[in-house]
Amino acid sequence: MYGAKGSSLLNTVARQSGLTKQLAAAHSTPKSTAFISNLQSRNVNFAYTTSRASAQLNKQPNNEDEIQQRNQQYRSVALHRTPANWQHLAKISKVPQARFNHALATAQKQQQQEQKDPTPAQIEAAPAVETTNGETTVNGRILIAAKAKDSEAVVTEFLAGRTAGASMSTQTYDAVLDAYGSLRKHNHPLTAMLTVYEDMIASGVHPTSHTYATLIKFLCTRDDEVHRTVNMLRRRIARFGVEVSNLGDLESENNLDRALALFERAVIEERTEDFDVDLYNSMLSMLSTKGQTKDALYIYEQLELSKSVNPNSATFAMLMTLFGYAGDLPAAYECFKEYKAVRSRLPRHDPAYVYNALVNAHVEANDLKGALGVLENIMVEDRIRVTIIPYNRILYGATNKDDVQFIDDLMIKLETGATNARPDGNTYGILLSMYCRLKQLDKAEETYNKMLQCDISRQYGRLADYVCLLRAEKKPDQGLEVVKLMNQKGFELDVSMAREVVMGYLDTKETTKAVDAIKTVLGMYAASSYVTERSPLLDMVREFAINCNDLNATIQTMRIVNQYGVKLDSPVASALLEQYTAAKQSPEAWEKFTKNMDDREFTTLYEAVFKADIRPNEFSERVFEFLETMRALNIEPSLNLYIRVSTRFKKSNDLESEARWKKAFEPYLAQLEQQQASGNKSIQQQSQQQTDKTLQQRGVPINWTIETDLKSGEAVDLAIKGNFKKSIEVLDQHIVQKGKIPSPDAVRDIIQQATRQKNLEGAVQAYNVVKKSFTQLPKNLQHRAFQHIYNSMLVAYARVDDLTHAREFYDKMRRRGMIPDGDAYGSLLTCTANTTSDESMDALDIYEEAMKNKVRPTVYFYNVVMSKLAKCRKIDHVLRLFEEMKKLGIQPNSITYAALISACIRCSSEVRAERYFHEMLRSPKYYPRIGVFNSMIQYYTQQRPNRDKALEYYHLLLQYNLKPSGHTYKLLMEVYANIPPYDMLAAHKLLTDMTKRHGLRPGPSHFATLIRSYGCLHRDVNSAVAVYNEMKKANVQPDETVYQAMLNTFIDNNDIQAAEKLYQEMLASGAHSSSYIENLFITGYGSLGDMEKAEKIWDNMLDVKEEEHSQVLVKEPSTYEAMVKAYLMNKQTEKAAHVVEQMHNGRNFPIKVIDHVRALLPKQDI
Repeated sequence: MYGAKGSSLLNTVARQSGLTKQLAAAHSTPKSTAFISNLQSRNVNFAYTTSRASAQLNKQPNNEDEIQQRNQQYRSVALHRTPANWQHLAKISKVPQARFNHALATAQKQQQQEQKDPTPAQIEAAPAVETTNGETTVNGRILIAAKAKDSEAVVTEFLAGRTAGASMSTQTYDAVLDAYGSLRKHNHPLTAMLTVYEDMIASGVHPTSHTYATLIKFLCTRDDEVHRTVNMLRRRIARFGVEVSNLGDLESENNLDRALALFERAVIEERTEDFDVDLYNSMLSMLSTKGQTKDALYIYEQLELSKSVNPNSATFAMLMTLFGYAGDLPAAYECFKEYKAVRSRLPRHDPAYVYNALVNAHVEANDLKGALGVLENIMVEDRIRVTIIPYNRILYGATNKDDVQFIDDLMIKLETGATNARPDGNTYGILLSMYCRLKQLDKAEETYNKMLQCDISRQYGRLADYVCLLRAEKKPDQGLEVVKLMNQKGFELDVSMAREVVMGYLDTKETTKAVDAIKTVLGMYAASSYVTERSPLLDMVREFAINCNDLNATIQTMRIVNQYGVKLDSPVASALLEQYTAAKQSPEAWEKFTKNMDDREFTTLYEAVFKADIRPNEFSERVFEFLETMRALNIEPSLNLYIRVSTRFKKSNDLESEARWKKAFEPYLAQLEQQQASGNKSIQQQSQQQTDKTLQQRGVPINWTIETDLKSGEAVDLAIKGNFKKSIEVLDQHIVQKGKIPSPDAVRDIIQQATRQKNLEGAVQAYNVVKKSFTQLPKNLQHRAFQHIYNSMLVAYARVDDLTHAREFYDKMRRRGMIPDGDAYGSLLTCTANTTSDESMDALDIYEEAMKNKVRPTVYFYNVVMSKLAKCRKIDHVLRLFEEMKKLGIQPNSITYAALISACIRCSSEVRAERYFHEMLRSPKYYPRIGVFNSMIQYYTQQRPNRDKALEYYHLLLQYNLKPSGHTYKLLMEVYANIPPYDMLAAHKLLTDMTKRHGLRPGPSHFATLIRSYGCLHRDVNSAVAVYNEMKKANVQPDETVYQAMLNTFIDNNDIQAAEKLYQEMLASGAHSSSYIENLFITGYGSLGDMEKAEKIWDNMLDVKEEEHSQVLVKEPSTYEAMVKAYLMNKQTEKAAHVVEQMHNGRNFPIKVIDHVRALLPKQDI
């Protein structure tokens, strides 16, 4: 090796492994694909040689065909990366301001940055870059930022440049990969880096040695992360029986295969000069745990062939471990022999590391005695320092074989001092896991006590095994003590371990102890983490509350979590009500519950009624039942309770129950009024003092009182009645200005009422009045209060399509660690800008974020997401979400079915559409809506014309007592006018029938339908004009659809002069043109060969909408299509191709839309 690099190691190992001594010619053949995601691991059906270099590998291309073949590998796949793709990469990158909506934004940013020219020193310091159409600026800025080690600036500039279509140099790509590498966080996949590499290859830019070295090193690092994480997750699954959703994703990353493919490509292209010994060792390390000897020998051979890099001690250690995994101990000893021969010439190192690798090789080859022999003989003879580490490795191997006798003998040696090594925490941890697996409690307890005398900071997994064993052995008290000890030793509380303890008490039916345990672990958790509704520990609390079947325990548990500002959720509330019903039916349980109860228990019960998913009549029954029980137990209800229940009755418009509730409280209210008038210490004051004391104990400030709750309820009542001016006055003048704090729940209700009544101003005023007062609340209550109002304001702005302000409140929530609820996420999605981009990306992003944050989805949330996906024809996603919501017990409503049926219709899945339609009709909660009937009629009118089927659904909607809408009649006109046999009389007659039968006045869309049918389908221009005149006589003002239909009629029938005349009349009437009207003229002029006029229309339209030119029309995808067709009709293929390129580079269109237009070009021009 050193001095004479052609060692005998590889020849010997290859011989012993049954390998031949020739390097396969396969190494010289480039792979056909350019994408790293498609690169497969090498075909290892070849052998290796230790020769300096094979003839094939060093062979240079000597003719034009070979050169072209080598270059062609970079062009084999055309990557049409749209701006949307780079936006997705920006999202992955998580770099500030890295998202660009269109090319204009990029250009503006570049213009601003170009005003600040780099200094001469910066330009001189930056590497040279190529100049192509002004793209030096982008590459130059990236390289300057890279030299300044500003990785975020590098990534931001790169994304902006690629979005705008700028080309990048080799140096630029290398700088970008380095930047992504420095920004990458531990345990994060390499998606961004691999995407950049794919783009580099697809752009025809040749990777450098630095490119390959960077990617391979990070792939090795990532593979190690995945290996460790997968092992940890598998142990966790075995230990706790939990589900791990991302295990499959981790295992399918194929980082090893990608690294091997890149390594081989680098060798083929002779670009390995940047490969250092650490890279080779990382590759060997990655292969060692998988026993892939052939690939490892290939890597090692390249290291041998390198002129600038030599193996080091780690290289030999990796090879020995590798052969141990492969069960080839002779090969491992050949490596060891080679190491000893060159040890003195290697860089300074600890030889114990290599000797320990030999021990490990024996362990992996299931030769424990041989491993012990290395420790007790070879290492002693060679005077190598022996530590406990290799002994622990031997013990671990023995525990995998459950060789208890071998373990006992070895532990006697270690504990009696017969060796130089002493047991440590890891020694006992290995044994503890084995005894737990074998369910030997006595041995486990003994080992645990010994382990406590050592450092246990790295023994979490073993301690978790012990806690699981204690639960299985019905010893939850000891399990709780272990958790407490771990907390004292600095371990962060693990939710799964806490669950084992609490559920252990549930197994033994010791619910009182379980509640105490919950209190203990919540305290531990709260010491380092903020407790919210979405805290992982709360899932365990909910599970206990739902399954304990102990009313007292559930109420006590909810009171504990209430101290952290966490309220009941619907499943727990429903379980609590069921437990209450069961307790009343059991004298023993009821006596236990009522023995020491006070008003706080009933506060929790009433909270459950408010949170449970129950019908209004059941709500009414429950609140009166609780009230009767309170009075029977001499527990006095509070004014706050009176206000909350009254408000709920008002909101549900249950006037009868409201009157009954008021009557039930009359004695108390009358007494209060009488004593207030007398000047004596009133019940209110007594109640106030008691409440103040209780609230202070719970951390509620004194300025949040019963009086403020009363006034808050009054404000809600006014809001329900629509009197927001007075409602805001009550909040402001009677609460906030008096230094008090209104009820957050009441403020939320007021904002929600304003939103329902489309009174954004009222919602904003309510928010502005209370936001400062909420800052006086304690931290936990303040968090909950702002969660309420931020969430409600997000919805308020989203419902009026004010995306800017909606996102502002979304950002406020995220900065405070809050998560919007399901309805807020749904509302945010409804107001995302409707652009030509694929809306399904937004829908899936929001869905994934909500699921990641464990947001409880609502039917509204599912409806919005499914509607967006249906619009983009993502039927598989829609069907999956539909099944998911049913599994979660969320009942689909008519809107859900409308979205589902829409997806089926858009994808022409007729059988599914009809099946789900009839399933909807049978649904117990079905409420008939006209929209879904119209969708089915439209399907059988426009997509799959069938008059009988269309009329069948029309008659069906009449059977369900639905009133046809204007759109229904428009579709019926198409049924008769556009589907053979045509019946224009019947179609025309519908203009009068819709008024006579259903009181609907014909609108522009109805006349436009008839005009289009007469003029474009039947070529009857006179009848089309007659309908247009009839419309004007009926005093119906033409709109864009009418003008478009008439213009289409004239242009289709070759009367461009009539079309031009009508166009001027349209503008003179104050009506505006549209992109689709302009498209008609482009097509018309194109068919006449008048491309000058067609181009004038094209040039007058904008690529991207600008605020300063709001009246100028923007080109739609159909505009590009019309222009391409016009050019092709006039044999101007190059100009047509240029329009397609404009569409590709300048707009954020989905790739499918672009490809549809591109397909119009002759094949040689695509």
